[in-house]
Amino acid sequence: MKEQNKGITLIALVITIIILLILAGISIASLTGSGLFEKAGEAKNKSVEAQERENTTLKEYEDTINGFLGNNLSGGSNLGEEIKNVDTSITDPVSAMPDGTKEVVEGDANKGIVIKDSKDNEWTWVEVPKTIFTATESKQYDTIKADLINYVTTPTNYKKSGYEDEWYALDGSTLVKASTENLTETQKQLNNGCGLTYYEYKENYEKMLSSVFSNGGFWISRYEIGDATATLNNITRTKTSGITGEAVSRVNQIPYNYVTCSQAQTLANSMKPDTNKTTSLLFGIQWDLTCKFIDEKAGSAITKGDCKEWGNYTDSSLTLSRGKYNVYPESPTSIWKPFNEDTENYVTSSQTSSNISYYQLLTTGASEQSNKMNIYDFAGNEYEWTLEQRTSGSSYPCARRGGNYGINGSSYPASYHSYDSTSFRDNFISSRATLY
Repeated sequence: MKEQNKGITLIALVITIIILLILAGISIASLTGSGLFEKAGEAKNKSVEAQERENTTLKEYEDTINGFLGNNLSGGSNLGEEIKNVDTSITDPVSAMPDGTKEVVEGDANKGIVIKDSKDNEWTWVEVPKTIFTATESKQYDTIKADLINYVTTPTNYKKSGYEDEWYALDGSTLVKASTENLTETQKQLNNGCGLTYYEYKENYEKMLSSVFSNGGFWISRYEIGDATATLNNITRTKTSGITGEAVSRVNQIPYNYVTCSQAQTLANSMKPDTNKTTSLLFGIQWDLTCKFIDEKAGSAITKGDCKEWGNYTDSSLTLSRGKYNVYPESPTSIWKPFNEDTENYVTSSQTSSNISYYQLLTTGASEQSNKMNIYDFAGNEYEWTLEQRTSGSSYPCARRGGNYGINGSSYPASYHSYDSTSFRDNFISSRATLY
């Protein structure tokens, strides 16, 4: 018998292929008719759109985070790029800016760096070169303090004997201070002297020292603390005004006067722009550092000399640029007048009419003559409370610095020290804040 051939014939193979093609055609037609391809295409498009939306959202989150970091200045920021003429090995204002800083008002260190914080308050950078420190760590408080004192006393002594950065308060009628022997815990909780308890004063002072050491400087309010409420209502503060208004560092404000030193500290503390920073009255060493900064940048020891050319005193004649002036502010009937009502646009602080002396208090930043390194009214206009203590007298422990509109600039320069009681307040004493 012949052997049977078990292989597939060519005809069978062709028939098989034809059948498969017919089935494939039917399947493709069925799929096409069902819209599956269109649905697949739509799904792909939706997937691409979703990915694009996700990328857009992520970009927005990234921009928000970068914006926060920029405002927080913990990384390279647009605000930081606006600062110029700064040697960052000596001073670093960018790292010291508060969270949410809105803008750099003036970025040139040669003119005085100014920023505006989240509350619209303006602050000027006071440079304290890092090269002056023998301390190697930010918590070496005693060494940092000694370095700063050495800096302000060499070669020109701004620090005055009989005044010290030391906590103080009243226990009844008795003055107690940090150095008081057997100081009790109850006494340490008093804040009726400088406006801070013993522990608050210590904490603030150490934080200030650490900040100055780490950043090579500190922020000072560009203007005397103003009363925004009084300005908006166009009224003059009086002895019964209390501390009800908003404390600000802005131009064209009525100085926040008629406050005790402790009340002034409360106002300064209320200006804090974020939880990471502290605001307070200037410590004595900060006032001295500001004097040295101004003198080195704007003149030769001008804060210790005759200040009548750049401060509002009885022997000054200032050209006004803006704001208002108040003639004889001790009078309850005195009013604030816009400077342009004076046809010559200037104020001579000492005027005499019918044998009565008239002195003129200015709103903050009213004259460009009072501007030194973008710090206004540091000389004259108002005395300013500080957290320094007069150690040589128990009845008048509260330190105040500079001069005011009712005295002469030749005898009361910006660096001047004077004092009053813990309960004293008047129209010629205001204050200034620091941010660290």
